[in-house]
Amino acid sequence: MKRLFAMLLALCCLAGLAGCGREQEDPYAGAANPIATITMEDGSVMRFELMLSAAPNTVANFAALANDGFYDGLEFFRVVPGVLIQAGDPNNDGTGGAGHTIAGEFSDNGFENDLSHLRGVISMARRSDYDSASSQFFIMQGNYPEYDGSYAAFGTALDEETLEAIDRIARQPVDGSYLPLTRQVIRSIRVETHGLELTPVTVPEETAAPEPTAAP
Repeated sequence: MKRLFAMLLALCCLAGLAGCGREQEDPYAGAANPIATITMEDGSVMRFELMLSAAPNTVANFAALANDGFYDGLEFFRVVPGVLIQAGDPNNDGTGGAGHTIAGEFSDNGFENDLSHLRGVISMARRSDYDSASSQFFIMQGNYPEYDGSYAAFGTALDEETLEAIDRIARQPVDGSYLPLTRQVIRSIRVETHGLELTPVTVPEETAAPEPTAAP
């Protein structure tokens, strides 16, 4: 508990977010938002602007994992047509993470985040614990603002090509567990940070249970 409190305090002081440290200067003020590029094995590409103002530590965590090659070769293992597509699990079954967790940057957890879960938005999956997000993420195909306040949305689709790629994955036949019958493999994810150094504040996942999928 003390370690979690210390981590949350450090995060708030770093980012100047809701609940603590609001009066402190935002260290990313004026910085260009990072750009994430997801390249699929079939050559299709998805591009997202990652919103530092909405979820700075979530962006930093995603960028660090992506640029370390963590996501390369993983799959969109969960497809809920009309709702979302989900990836980021090294086990490709909804049970894995990156070995650490981060604080959930959403209003139910005391953070201001005004990015709504609309079509093309990318957000973090988590367990019931608000601070349990790790590496799994989901991308909205549909509009589900009821997720707002409960999940850390952190980026938006940049172009029509991205939306078309989301739709292509979401059209795949799935089994009863929403697992695509044809593997949807990520060739790579890379994040252009425009020279900005992003270092996420994390907590070791040693006491955490396997990471779940986001609820449809």
